[in-house]
Amino acid sequence: MSSRIPFLELLKRRVVLFDGAMGTSLIAGGMSAGECPDEWNISRGDVIAGVHRAYAQAGADVLQTNTLGGTVMKLKAAGLADRAEPINTQAVRLARQACPDHCYVAGDIGPTGQFLPPVGTCTPEQLRDTFREQAVSLSGEGVDLFVIETFYDLQEILLAVEAVRSVSDRPVLATLSFEKKPRGFFTLMGNTPQDCAQKLVAAGADVVGTNCNLGSAEMAEFAPLWRQAADGPILIQPNAGQPRVVDGQLIYHQKPEAFAEDIVTIARSGIDAVGGCCGTTPEFIRLIRRRLTEEGFMEEKD
Repeated sequence: MSSRIPFLELLKRRVVLFDGAMGTSLIAGGMSAGECPDEWNISRGDVIAGVHRAYAQAGADVLQTNTLGGTVMKLKAAGLADRAEPINTQAVRLARQACPDHCYVAGDIGPTGQFLPPVGTCTPEQLRDTFREQAVSLSGEGVDLFVIETFYDLQEILLAVEAVRSVSDRPVLATLSFEKKPRGFFTLMGNTPQDCAQKLVAAGADVVGTNCNLGSAEMAEFAPLWRQAADGPILIQPNAGQPRVVDGQLIYHQKPEAFAEDIVTIARSGIDAVGGCCGTTPEFIRLIRRRLTEEGFMEEKD
C-alpha cells in the first residue's frame, strides 16, 4: 500500500525535492551527440531505470520521466514520430519501477522546438494537439503529476497546460526558462515572472516556476521575485552553473556543495519545491536533501 499523501498536500507541509538532470547522466552512460534521449526508453531502458533509481536513492521525492522531447512533433525531427506512444508509456513504466512507494512519478513535457506566427508557421491547434497526445499517453500509463518545463515561449506553454488540463485532473506544474538582463529576469520572448505566473495559473497550472538556463546563484537571486509574483506553490530547478565547451561537449563545473547551499537560500525565499536541471547528478540531489534536512525544510508541518 502506498504511503504517499496527495502531492499538492505535501507541498503545503514541507519543501519537495525533485530529481536532477537526465541528459547529463545519459551522456555519462554513453549517449553520443545527435542521439535522441527519449528513444533510450526503448533501446536502453536499463540505463534510464538506473538513473531513476540513483535519484530515488539520493532522496528525490519526484522522478521525472525521460520524455522532455516526447511529443510527436519533437520526435518527428528524429524520425521517431511513429514511436511516440511506446516511448512515452515505457518512460512511465521505467520511472515507476524505480519509484519508492512514498515518491511520485511526474510526466515530463517539453517544448516542440516550433514557433507560432509571426516567428514560425505552427498553429495553436497543432501545438495543442501534439501536447494533448503526449499527455494522453503519460496519463494513461499512470503518472502522478505533470511537469511542463524548459519553455521559453509563454504562448506555447499555455497551450501545453491547456492540453494537459483537457485530458487530466492530476497536478500540473509549469516552468519556463529565463535570462538575466540588465533590467531584470525575462523569458526569451520578453515575459516577466509576474505575467507568466498569472497566465499559467489562469490556464490551469497548480504550480509555476522556472528551470534551466540560469545557475543556482542566479536562481537564488531570482527566487524572491518569483515569490512576489505568485501566490501559490513555486518550483525552481537551476543548472549546475554555466557550461563550458570542452572537446565539443558542454561541461558543467559547479560543485554539488555550492549548489546545495544555493538551494537552501532558494528555500529560505519561500520556494516550495526545488531540484536540479542541466549538469546536476544524484550527488547534487543527495547533498541538497541533507542540507534541507539540516535546515528543517524537510520537516512536515501540521
